[in-house]
Amino acid sequence: MSDHKKEMSNHKGTHSAHKQPAHKQHDTGAFESISNLRSDLLSVKGAKKFAAWYIDTSEKVANQAIDFEASATKWAKQTPLAPIFEAQMKYGKKFVERSANAARSLWRLE
Repeated sequence: MSDHKKEMSNHKGTHSAHKQPAHKQHDTGAFESISNLRSDLLSVKGAKKFAAWYIDTSEKVANQAIDFEASATKWAKQTPLAPIFEAQMKYGKKFVERSANAARSLWRLE
């Protein structure tokens, strides 16, 4: 075996020996984290917490989409299409609000 190959072989052995214990510790921590996350989510309190976060996030994203639509249709203010776009945004916001409130009531978050 050439000197270069011996050095590479030694380097690989040394490199993998150093990585293995850290990797095992990381895996153990990851499994514990996943186990804790699972137990938190499977509890009623955890499920309600997740549902509240999901509803709030979905409501924010939906309202941002409606706001973006409003900014994208500014060009239509002086056209016959303006009332259609305004109504669409108005009813869209009401729909998002009512849906979020219904979901919160279903989960008894309020």
